Amino acid sequence: MNSESKLLLGLGIGVALGAAIGYIIGSDRKEEWLEQANEFTDKVRANIKSAVYKGKSEVQDLKEDIDDIADIAKKELAKQ
Repeated sequence: MNSESKLLLGLGIGVALGAAIGYIIGSDRKEEWLEQANEFTDKVRANIKSAVYKGKSEVQDLKEDIDDIADIAKKELAKQ
């Protein structure tokens, strides 16, 4: 995709988002839309935090496994 196509795609997305936001702001259901958007962002934020915590935990477990393997290897090498 060349840079001109990327620019046009970006402009198209921007126009579409602007139109959607304008519609929502002008809508009678603005508060309902905002509440739904806030609930969605809260769920996404919670899922991201959970994934980060899980990833950190798995990395820590992996580090411990590597340390255990290294200790076993050192002991085996010391026997020889």
